[in-house]
Amino acid sequence: MKKAFVHAALCVLTLAAPAAAERIYVPVLGTNAADGSALATKVWVGNADSVERPFTVRKSGLIAVDAGSAVDISAWMVGRRGEILTEVPAFTENEAYAAGTDVPLDGLPRPRAMASLLVGAANLSEQTASCQATLFARNGSRLAEISFEVEPMSLAREDALAKAGRGRVDAVRVTCDQSFYPFAAAADPSGLRPVFAKGIGPNGSCSFYLNLVKQTTNDHYFTASPPGVFHEATKANPKGIICIKAPGELKIAKAVFEWDVNVGPWSPRDRSGLHNLAYFFLDRYRSGVVGNVNAAGPNKDILKVMQNVGMSKGTNTNNKVGYATQTGVTYHYIYTFDAAHKMTTLQAFLAGVEVKRLNTECRPGGQTLVLRPYGKGESQAGLAMVAEWGNYLGQHHPEEATVGWKYSNFKLDMTPK
Repeated sequence: MKKAFVHAALCVLTLAAPAAAERIYVPVLGTNAADGSALATKVWVGNADSVERPFTVRKSGLIAVDAGSAVDISAWMVGRRGEILTEVPAFTENEAYAAGTDVPLDGLPRPRAMASLLVGAANLSEQTASCQATLFARNGSRLAEISFEVEPMSLAREDALAKAGRGRVDAVRVTCDQSFYPFAAAADPSGLRPVFAKGIGPNGSCSFYLNLVKQTTNDHYFTASPPGVFHEATKANPKGIICIKAPGELKIAKAVFEWDVNVGPWSPRDRSGLHNLAYFFLDRYRSGVVGNVNAAGPNKDILKVMQNVGMSKGTNTNNKVGYATQTGVTYHYIYTFDAAHKMTTLQAFLAGVEVKRLNTECRPGGQTLVLRPYGKGESQAGLAMVAEWGNYLGQHHPEEATVGWKYSNFKLDMTPK
């Protein structure tokens, strides 16, 4: 077993159970404590088979770990005596944002508590990224715009407070023209309490917004798209995004999602890959996926569902069942997240007949699905959940675009606890 020290220490532990392979990235900022000493980033990789896993420093400030059969990866910023100061966000390609998305950062300290603020992004593409961070005051006014570039497969950050002038930074939004992962790192006046802020919200621009409205007849919260097709996937517009607003924090016992999919051709890149039927999440991928529903094409022919609401990072529950989804026909899907009974159910109907059903355990805290509005600004105020359909072109395998597929007649019914 080796421990490598480049910008970080990599520790390999032996644990009990394997997990699926994936590449995980860790940003290494090289920040200093108040006394000038370096704050190192230490990365722990736990695997089940006692085999060392490769890792690579991807140019400036970005470590890529090929997890293999790793069970868990975590990263922490440590002081000069080895004491843990704060967790550093480790992320996968699933958590990166599509080029052009304007991403708000969540978790910034109060403006008066910030003695330093670095704002930046990791670039996961093979092209140099042009990025911009926009700083806002508490009243919503724009304090500054910071333009910066990030080399391929690397990380860059800027001193935001130096660009804000005398204004106090209350909110930050970041966008890049390549696939990216935005972040901010702040510290209090002592320099001993570093805080990371991460991106939240949809993986692209919202196609439109829907409001959850309390019904007078049964106290349920309900919303629906306009009748008919709300998204037809094309090469120019492969992903449909509906942003769902709540009137306040909602504690939900059961959420029922319904929608139709007219299945188009399988992706020529990989017909047997995962073609997205629907993706419902709260703020982001980790611990916020209410349901990710996919169909795999010929040679695999499965329906698959996963969720991870309230679960620790890197874990989820999922299930799959054999079914040869037919092209050229329209399916009606019902996905039920029954928090009260800790169970999800996917039903697939063809011509009014149920052709497949599968259940998956869920583990929301308190047997409750909690919607908390997190959106800010005039357009996104009240944003509490996102519904997406389809994948972008060229996403990480096995995720395939659904060009030519049509999604229609979405509705959501929520039963309060």
